[in-house]
Amino acid sequence: MINLIPQNTSDLDYLWELVSERNKWFIKLRYIAVVLLLCLYIFIVYLTNEYIFIEQKTGIAVILCCILAYNLIFSYLSGTKILKNEISAFHPIKFALLQILLDLTALMFIVYLTGLINSPFYLFFIFHAIIGSLILPGRIIYFLMIVLLSFFTVLNFSVHFGFIREFPISNTESVRQLSLNYLVLNLMSFWLMILLSVQLVNHLTSALYRREQQLMNAIEKIEQTEIEKQKYILAVVHEVKSPLSVILSYLNLLVDGIAGEISEKARDILIKMKRRSAEAIELTNNILEVSKIKQLKKLNRVKTEPELIVRGIFEAMNDKARSEMITLHFTDSRKEKKSFYADKSLMELMLSNVISNAVKYNHMEGKVEVVFSDRNDGICITVADTGIGIPAEEMMNITNEFYRAGNAKSTKKEGTGLGLYVVKQIVEKHNGKLHIKSPSDIGTAEFPGTSVIILLPYGEVSQSS
Repeated sequence: MINLIPQNTSDLDYLWELVSERNKWFIKLRYIAVVLLLCLYIFIVYLTNEYIFIEQKTGIAVILCCILAYNLIFSYLSGTKILKNEISAFHPIKFALLQILLDLTALMFIVYLTGLINSPFYLFFIFHAIIGSLILPGRIIYFLMIVLLSFFTVLNFSVHFGFIREFPISNTESVRQLSLNYLVLNLMSFWLMILLSVQLVNHLTSALYRREQQLMNAIEKIEQTEIEKQKYILAVVHEVKSPLSVILSYLNLLVDGIAGEISEKARDILIKMKRRSAEAIELTNNILEVSKIKQLKKLNRVKTEPELIVRGIFEAMNDKARSEMITLHFTDSRKEKKSFYADKSLMELMLSNVISNAVKYNHMEGKVEVVFSDRNDGICITVADTGIGIPAEEMMNITNEFYRAGNAKSTKKEGTGLGLYVVKQIVEKHNGKLHIKSPSDIGTAEFPGTSVIILLPYGEVSQSS
């Protein structure tokens, strides 16, 4: 059995996908060719005074019908399970070879019926040589082209010496009347053009394919390295978090006076240490969350009620919001509340980060509004606030890892710069889109606020990330 798989192929799945896309492109291109040939046929036969032999009329019409018929079959086959991505089965490269063989056969008949070396269509052999070189291994396309050129040469000599009938078109000179030297020179030029085209295209295609393979291998290694790095980070952060938690516990005991009375000055120092320790634990928790999200290969999609998540977050933040007289408002304006499938824990983390930011960077008597709406067969979640907003020049960096806007730092409110980065990662894992704008829709001149807009598809259960 002839091996049609290119040498140095390391990723067969990528090869099948690449050739399948090209096969579909060939089928579409063939429909265009049929339409153009049909228009040309009608023009020559019915709209000009060109004398056409009955054999030419019938033969070309039959060939056009055959091309259309087998292209319809190819179009059907490309969408069925007859094509299998297995070396021993009828795979996409065999499918491409079959298409090229039938196209070359049909084109040879058309060229013969339109004057051979004088035909306006014989240069299309070069086009097919290029197409074949994009898919087939070099040895296969060379063999096909040599057989084709040999047959084409034999036909021209057979006509020239009167062994077979000639079917010229227009007022071009007959092949029989061409000088032998001129005919040989034309055929040699044609041979050279075809073989050089195959050589050049096949070389470039092979080089490009090897580069693509190398790139894919490099990307795979980078991804594997990233996984190992995240595992290392998880291990280190876990080790760091444990003593921090212990330190915080001891600080709480000292502040509560378990070890005896302490001076006010010592208490202030302990309270600051306690606050810093809590911030360090928050940072380690955020880093753990980021590492886990980066390592996540598949989402655990379940039917999720996002409105219940929002109400739960509102309830958890109620004391904080009430102490600063911040109004929390939720509106679900979806016309049809479809089932929403997502990773519930990630949804809770995402919405908690966005809403807590909206409360944290708000002002006394501010507002936070969460709105659900329909958008492009998905759900649109908008969280708007009347807080400090985001400077326009910093908007492009706001979702970067560990980035905090200048006005956020100036509030003296501690943060890690990971909140919106985590949100972005979760949105992308769910194949959604994140858009952030400032001022928000409910902002004012003094308090411009921020709107975080999250677009998520409704999804399906057990769908991969």
